[in-house]
Amino acid sequence: MAMRITLHQVGRLLLYAGLIALAVGLPVLGWTARNDSDAFNKQVGWANIWAGSLAAVGLIIMQVGANQGNVSDLNRRVISLAKAQRTSHSKQLAQLLGTDSLESRYANVEFSAADARTGKPPPRARAAGNIDTIADFYRQKTPGRMLILGAAGAGKSVIGITLLLKLIDEVLTLAKVEGEELKVPVIFNLTSWPSEKKFDDWLVEEISMRFRLSPAAARELVHDKRILPILDGLDEMDTEAESPDRAEWAVGQLNDYIAINWNEPIVVISRSGSQYYSRLRARFRNMQAISIKPISSRRAEKYLTEHCGSETVDSINAGLAKGTRKTREMFFAAISTPWRLAITVGYINSGNNPKKLLPAANEGQAAFIARLDSELYETFLTTRFRLAGCKNQRQEDRARFHLSRIAHLLQSPKSDEQSIDIVLHDWWRRFGARVPAWQSRAGLFAAVVPFSLPLDRLPLEGYSPAPNAGWTSWAMPLANFLMLLTMAVATPYQVTRPTALNISRFLSSAGLLRVSLLLVLSVGTGYFFLVATSSGLLGAAIGVGLFVMLVSVIGRRTEATKDATGPHDPIRRDFVASGIYGLGMGTFMGAYNAEALGPLMGLLFGIGYFLAMTVGFAAGRYFMTTVMGPSVGLPLRLSSHLRWAKSAGILRTSGISYQFRHRELMTYLSATSDPPPRMPLPGPFGIPIQRVPKWLERKL
Repeated sequence: MAMRITLHQVGRLLLYAGLIALAVGLPVLGWTARNDSDAFNKQVGWANIWAGSLAAVGLIIMQVGANQGNVSDLNRRVISLAKAQRTSHSKQLAQLLGTDSLESRYANVEFSAADARTGKPPPRARAAGNIDTIADFYRQKTPGRMLILGAAGAGKSVIGITLLLKLIDEVLTLAKVEGEELKVPVIFNLTSWPSEKKFDDWLVEEISMRFRLSPAAARELVHDKRILPILDGLDEMDTEAESPDRAEWAVGQLNDYIAINWNEPIVVISRSGSQYYSRLRARFRNMQAISIKPISSRRAEKYLTEHCGSETVDSINAGLAKGTRKTREMFFAAISTPWRLAITVGYINSGNNPKKLLPAANEGQAAFIARLDSELYETFLTTRFRLAGCKNQRQEDRARFHLSRIAHLLQSPKSDEQSIDIVLHDWWRRFGARVPAWQSRAGLFAAVVPFSLPLDRLPLEGYSPAPNAGWTSWAMPLANFLMLLTMAVATPYQVTRPTALNISRFLSSAGLLRVSLLLVLSVGTGYFFLVATSSGLLGAAIGVGLFVMLVSVIGRRTEATKDATGPHDPIRRDFVASGIYGLGMGTFMGAYNAEALGPLMGLLFGIGYFLAMTVGFAAGRYFMTTVMGPSVGLPLRLSSHLRWAKSAGILRTSGISYQFRHRELMTYLSATSDPPPRMPLPGPFGIPIQRVPKWLERKL
């Protein structure tokens, strides 16, 4: 296939040629005519004219071809998003399906068409499809807007991810067709949608945070309607004990979005029933709903026979035959979801007697469900703990204690974070503003400690004002010290997202131009100090520090912009970015102060700036959260515990977040344990400082 060259690419090639001519051709021509002043002026002049003209023409052509390349650029971003989603959610789907020897695989559930206004299917509705045919139903039977409803554990997440992966396959197939405008499906968790934020703005923020895209690129994708939102967790936006105001607001906002964008696709996933979707006063309009059907007793028996053997099913049926018809209906209704069937298989394959799961004589439904939950979940947790390396009861109790505390924190209405996902760089929100307050204290302590002086003295020991200069000799060091303290205290309240260095920003023509300008500025500043102080080491330190600091400032973004490859990546990237930024700041400010205050005080100022910067960013906030965690019963090494729980099959990962393997498991852990004695409270704790006002934050 012939390669297609766009005007944008031609213009960029000409721009590069002009820059190379300036950077290489100009010195070469000047060197060849260095002994002849007339020839030197003539060659250098023509080199400037040709190189500048070439670069200018390239810029003009790039501008003309910008619109031509817009569609292809958007398609490239869509393809990149599609591949990232396929990698991430294929792993998540494998975790949801449960492929180990104890539980085998989820049952292939069926669904029927339902009414979005009532949330219920027609009486005796036939199956309209199953997991494998969900994409065909969505394309052929819906207007592109679909509501997926089902009971807890019915397989809503499985069917949603399956739909996403099948749609992504279609996107990657269409990508081979030239000129086709692509639309990529992306799963969003509605629990992270703040009530004060517009729907489009929230989508932009989520895409920018989770993928390697700038806010401008994410906004272009959303506004150009290149995103197919799959919105999960409508039922989780409110706790069951509270009024459904947040979910009501979300339904209203999405109805307005559908009314304005009547031909744009959207998928919403929610639990059904009187406690969830059916309790909402507002319902979705102009949307086709489907309801996941419970697994029938016949299919449940077949599933148990495949994974536990016919003898197990015969034993269960023999026990049920001793009771009434209601007893049989009660048992199979209790295990009629894929999640319940999976943990039932795990219970039996762990060597337990399946007859313990059957309803006892004269046992009511509520009492039976409570006893069944205890049998299944206690066995599930005990088996998982032992398979993951817990050697005795003490280790099992400790692991369960930590997981129960996490479950309480995720469901606490007192925290600043509403999502039930465990996102490490946002975990501090579970503790409200206490963490930034203590982080400011840590930053203040780190900024002052290098000077090894009491707080009632300034770090100017050995400093003498310049003769006849008066108070101006003290202005620079005093202002410098106050700036250091202000940065240490204010940074945690201004930087609320992880930082990441985006080296690709410097690989474009504009990026190379930025680097060149920064290099010229840094070399010039370093040379000035070299001449002024007659110290080559001082000039080099100032030049290098300024260059590193400016490059890190231009190259960093306030979001975790790399692909959502794992929960720990944003913290690692922030640690690297804040360390490089602090290194540049500390080197520059340390060398700058060394010229006026002496080498020792310059060194101390440099260390102070470095520590104040590194402590103030998201990695420092996560560290403060882990230090405060044991006060509410969390493990000190939270990330290691989460990795262990994932390997044990109790947690799963979804992009940059950890989740309990099922919502029911989290609810059971919190219901069977005591809450922390001191739940985290929002609001300042300790230092009486509030968040920076939003109008000031936008200006900064």
